[in-house]
Amino acid sequence: MSTGHISAFEATRLLAGARLGRRGPLYLVHALTARCNARCGFCAWNPDFYDPKDQLPTEEIEQLYTDARREGFLGVSVWGGEPLLHKDFERIMRHAKGLGLITNMVTNGFLLERKLDSVLPYVDRLCISLDHPSAEHDTMRKIPGLFDRIVSATQEVRRRDPKRPIVFICTLQKANVHPDIIREMAELMRSLGVLGIFNGMREEVASDTDVTIDQYAAPQEELSLAFRTVADLKRRGYPILNSHTHLDMMAAGPPVYRCHWPKLMLPIEANGDVVDCMHWGTRPVGNLRETPLPEILKHPRLAELRGEVGEGCHECVSVHRVEISEVWEGNLEPARSWGQLRRSSRSGATRSVAKSPGQVRRLSILG
Repeated sequence: MSTGHISAFEATRLLAGARLGRRGPLYLVHALTARCNARCGFCAWNPDFYDPKDQLPTEEIEQLYTDARREGFLGVSVWGGEPLLHKDFERIMRHAKGLGLITNMVTNGFLLERKLDSVLPYVDRLCISLDHPSAEHDTMRKIPGLFDRIVSATQEVRRRDPKRPIVFICTLQKANVHPDIIREMAELMRSLGVLGIFNGMREEVASDTDVTIDQYAAPQEELSLAFRTVADLKRRGYPILNSHTHLDMMAAGPPVYRCHWPKLMLPIEANGDVVDCMHWGTRPVGNLRETPLPEILKHPRLAELRGEVGEGCHECVSVHRVEISEVWEGNLEPARSWGQLRRSSRSGATRSVAKSPGQVRRLSILG
């Protein structure tokens, strides 16, 4: 087991092995906790779906990461719920970093500035969910003051560590799909020196859950215009991480592609369920409390998802699933967009503008 940082040689060797079908996934997508301080109406990850009390104990999470590293995993992305609500967040991320894993965190940002001392030493990349360039975001996520906290935390990260990659993730829906709002989002991203990702909405769980996106998802014609707007902004030099491949596919309608995401990514829920991504939340492959990770990795269902069964699915519309699959098929255009992460890190986000939350421009009218 390596205890240092992952070398370019090791990463290349493992990726080549995955490409040739000689090994399984290389990256954990771990819901660190089901607890969340937001109540987003379109989100299935709430206390009614996963009981926060059932989350893995800290010691078992550390064992999971140790086993993953021994099995050749390159990194872990923690989310939730809200990962910063986990009482042992710093301990867990210190352990991951000590193993040499690349670390990523997806957060709603409310607690970020308060917990930066626990985040910055151990998290390589910060992803912050932001759906509107104003306090309207607070209404959408049902957390008063959230927008201002995100802006303030982003500015503080930039002050402490100008080279830290920060990505705002915007989920396009009825409340923010208007081109004027998207342009304002792009302006905010540029002013703060962050990259942006624009995602469509999708059903993430099987139909027996009460959660539905119908009341939030924008009509296809509005969504198409939105993604054409994002593509135009990217061509004009705004810091948008989506590839033109993804943007063009989303503008044309729900994307059709051969999915290769399970070849590289292994999603795990807070309760230890190893996810069957075609039946998210309803038919887990196994549970880490009952079966250790090395054994679960041998499960025939994971092999099916890495093979023709998984390749036949294209239900997901998110950037990383579409783009990973396209690159796997030989389309390298998304990989060139990913290079923006490295370039932004080297440049130190010198274009960021120091503004207080109250000075950031807001839209006065929704839509």
